[in-house]
Amino acid sequence: MRSFHCRALHLVCDLGALTAAWYLTREIRLFLNPYMSIAIPRRDMDIVAPSLTILLLLWILAAVSRRIYRPATDPSLVAGLMRISESATLVSLLVILLTFFSRQLGAGLSRSFVLLFSPISFVCLALSYLIASAAAAQMERRWPHQKRRIAVLGAGRVAQDVIKAIRRSTDPSASLCGLILPASAGGVAMPSMLVPVLGTTHELAEVINREQLDRIIVACDTLTEPEVEYCGEITKRMGVTVSQPIRTPGSQVQVRYQNEYGLHLIDLEAPPARHWQELLKRGIDIVLSLALIMALAPLLFTIAIAIRLSSDGPVFYRSRRVGKGGRHFTFWKFRTMTVQGPTRHELAKRNEGSGHLFKMRRDPRVTRVGRVLRRLSLDELPQLFNVLAGDMSLVGPRPLPAEDLDPDGMSSEFAQWARERAHVRPGITGLWQVRGRSDVPFTEMVELDLEYVRSHSLMLDLSILLVTPRAVISGRGAY
Repeated sequence: MRSFHCRALHLVCDLGALTAAWYLTREIRLFLNPYMSIAIPRRDMDIVAPSLTILLLLWILAAVSRRIYRPATDPSLVAGLMRISESATLVSLLVILLTFFSRQLGAGLSRSFVLLFSPISFVCLALSYLIASAAAAQMERRWPHQKRRIAVLGAGRVAQDVIKAIRRSTDPSASLCGLILPASAGGVAMPSMLVPVLGTTHELAEVINREQLDRIIVACDTLTEPEVEYCGEITKRMGVTVSQPIRTPGSQVQVRYQNEYGLHLIDLEAPPARHWQELLKRGIDIVLSLALIMALAPLLFTIAIAIRLSSDGPVFYRSRRVGKGGRHFTFWKFRTMTVQGPTRHELAKRNEGSGHLFKMRRDPRVTRVGRVLRRLSLDELPQLFNVLAGDMSLVGPRPLPAEDLDPDGMSSEFAQWARERAHVRPGITGLWQVRGRSDVPFTEMVELDLEYVRSHSLMLDLSILLVTPRAVISGRGAY
């Protein structure tokens, strides 16, 4: 289960399994009443059993912090049993802690419920794992997993050997995009490489965005120290895995051994966030985005029908936006413009924005339905899926179109602003949205972004979320 969709499927199956385990435990405890010292009437079971809602929320937060749904590197049965045991142990600890604190607060929860829940949850989680694995395998057959896009950084015999090894590999998930040349080597590739040259190390960020690279394999021992530092900074910022033949790894990275593409590799990745606020914020994003998607499903369906019936073209609008680290991602909105209207280039002279913003109060491309959606900010709702996928957060700086920034996702004109906003995920709402949106000039938006990045906290996020509905209803700057 390597893709996000498969891991999300596993999470949904586990939530269903824990719900089933909770109800099954309740029924078994009622069945055992004649054999227990204390008989619990059915009407009192909801009182003495731990809250199912709280348990599921605690499970989501704990699973995120413990990375329960991390990509599986070992598909064996033993590894699967270990993951099931880890999940069952974690949920049992959560129930025990929930029961303990509830009893401390005066709630008389049943200890026998906890004792029964642990083995039952193990069985249900095991069934969930089997169902999710079977469903993921079926999904993989019908919709093959997107290949990991790989580039080799180097020039010479070592790079040639790595390219040959990847080509000989039977791994279907590998897609070799081409070669990145060290600028210190003069930018000249060997004629026998037989792979396209994507650029040099000086153009690394641009190459990553243009080719949508997932991994760079360094096959060069002649990189200069400034090149090594520059490449390390770019790949860490943009979230790209760097691999190389076994050697002493750099510092301040997470080291992970891999055996892929016919090579023995050491992955040097940016260490995962350990700060509790970052983990909690990601957990809140997952819970709230998932809850909002389910609650707003009828509205999303209605909007999709209205767009389809009112104008020709797709329901959704997709664009490349700049996310955390300057990395490009696919940004989703409901389509609010005509497909055959004038291009943005043709309307450039009517731009009312400044800096990296393009805004028009009376854009002739906006449809009638689109005006309503923009006025109420309903066109932004599909970004909940971006939040669920991890490309965005509920609160953060607004993601700008990739075409409005430099190819590496930064800004040569506003360098400090671009670097600092790249430290956090972009958001659906933020200080810019609640303080006027398009009515706020670009220079003030820069100041708001820097204010958020330098002082962001869970309390600030909560306050922004609470005032967002008022900002949406007022419609200020929404056009």
